[in-house]
Amino acid sequence: MRNRYETHTSQRNYACRIREFTFREHRCVSLENETVRVMVIADKGADILEFLHKATDTDFMWHSSHGLRPVNHFRSSSSLLTGHFREHFAGGWYEMLPNGPAPCTHRGAAFGYHGEATLLPWQYQIEVDEPEHISVKFHVRLVRIPLVVEKTMTLSCQSGTLNIHYRITSEAGQEIEFLWGQHPTFGYPFLEEGCRLYVPPCTIQVGDELLQDSRVAPSQEATWPTVRGRNGQNIDLSLAPAPETRSHDFVRLENLSEGWFAIVNPHRQVGFALRYDEKTFPVLGFWQLWRGGIDYPWYGMNYLVALEPACDLPSLAAAESRKMALRLRPGAKMETNLEATAFVRPLQVSTVECGGIVR
Repeated sequence: MRNRYETHTSQRNYACRIREFTFREHRCVSLENETVRVMVIADKGADILEFLHKATDTDFMWHSSHGLRPVNHFRSSSSLLTGHFREHFAGGWYEMLPNGPAPCTHRGAAFGYHGEATLLPWQYQIEVDEPEHISVKFHVRLVRIPLVVEKTMTLSCQSGTLNIHYRITSEAGQEIEFLWGQHPTFGYPFLEEGCRLYVPPCTIQVGDELLQDSRVAPSQEATWPTVRGRNGQNIDLSLAPAPETRSHDFVRLENLSEGWFAIVNPHRQVGFALRYDEKTFPVLGFWQLWRGGIDYPWYGMNYLVALEPACDLPSLAAAESRKMALRLRPGAKMETNLEATAFVRPLQVSTVECGGIVR
């Protein structure tokens, strides 16, 4: 709607606004209002590289040491059987599609870490650009599996909630399976010692094979948030430890009564919440890298966590064997919504409701 004080077309710099720009040779789009700014890398997976809460100057996302690499400036010294995902992992929030964090082969196609959606350039179009409301649709056709993915990001005036609507369409002539999940990665300065993670009641599943510098004992099922540590003592997984912890863990959170999580930094007095459909994403992966991760690729450098709503983890092949992979018949579609919210209160969370309401 035209502001009655404007008599010409202007580059709006108030209320809701959209910016299109190039950053390190990638087409980018930002969605911004009075509360948040969200930076999307259209040329790399439509990844969310920045989710900034403006009042506290807090970017929730973790950023890798090399950042977003210019498209033509990277030369690998050798091929990796697992794929080159990590060489191009700038941080932030990306799609796991059609595979998860374990390479696999399915129906004759090999998939590296996290599949291909995060490595492909996406097209986009601005659907709404008004002071009260903005909306941008990103879309891509995958290469090794015949899926078309659309995600539409919407932001309203003064709201701290980014709404993301997804539609996935099969172009195959047969039924196909895929793994799908979200991978928002959180880091400093938002993530620091004393941050608290809130999730609905759930169980913690710890596998038989753990990472070399895990602090969690293997082969256990526990009730959130307490697990048994390798040293025999209990660990509260909801509380972020100090960087000196030097550990690296991955656990599965299952049997969630609802689909949401929230992370709160009580020192900066700001939090991030994500609400999603737990029927589409029944598993919540919890990756914790507290300056652990010996040798390649982490070298004990990084302090981060990722909360990963997914249909299953870690691979498409494993998900299909457990009958947890998503399936689409020829021409079929599936849709779902996510709501990502920046908030300043409450600092203790009991639930995250539709519309980005945090209680």
